Amino acid sequence: MHISEVVHDMLPRLQRLKLVDPVTGFYDLEEVEWYCLSAVQYLVQRYQLQHFTRINRELFRTVNTVESYQLPVNLGFKPPENERQSGFAIASSDGSSPSDLQYYEPARFTLLYSTTTGKPARFTFAQNLMYLQPIPDGVYIIQALDRAASTDVPDQYVSAVQIETLWRMASDQEKATALMADERMHVLRTLVNGEARQRQRFNRSHDSIGQMR
Repeated sequence: MHISEVVHDMLPRLQRLKLVDPVTGFYDLEEVEWYCLSAVQYLVQRYQLQHFTRINRELFRTVNTVESYQLPVNLGFKPPENERQSGFAIASSDGSSPSDLQYYEPARFTLLYSTTTGKPARFTFAQNLMYLQPIPDGVYIIQALDRAASTDVPDQYVSAVQIETLWRMASDQEKATALMADERMHVLRTLVNGEARQRQRFNRSHDSIGQMR
């Protein structure tokens, strides 16, 4: 499931929990997506979300003088961890000379904006678009992680991303409740138990194969 889909399913709860702008009464979709990315980053380092992604050597291709690109629906869960390890790379049109793309926060990216063209070296996300700088001067291949079409992320992982996102937003707005904390703990405990059972099944299968040899 793509980040935007996860966020879309959360919107009714955002309204019920009043995790909205106190003046306008609306939520900031871009802000929610970044909370969601933060939640995924936290979970992927502790659980097995990374097992549902794969390396894609051609996520999409750039177009000469086009700065922004719609994110593919199969973009993997792995978000930028930091500015040194973004999870994205850029290569020439024939796939040669790959190099890292450096992630910048949107505000910093905006401050460094220029109309210079060349091989992109940095990027940011805004409104489900990926912005590149320098602006591409030709065709380049963007490489990253994607979600295999035949693989769907189990519901318990999606639920974990959603409650972690809501928990982070509520905590920052001082609206976190004991009920929400209990839900978060229950969902994460379900993940831990499920992964433990999965490891036990794998070990039993591995032992059985060893005994047959």
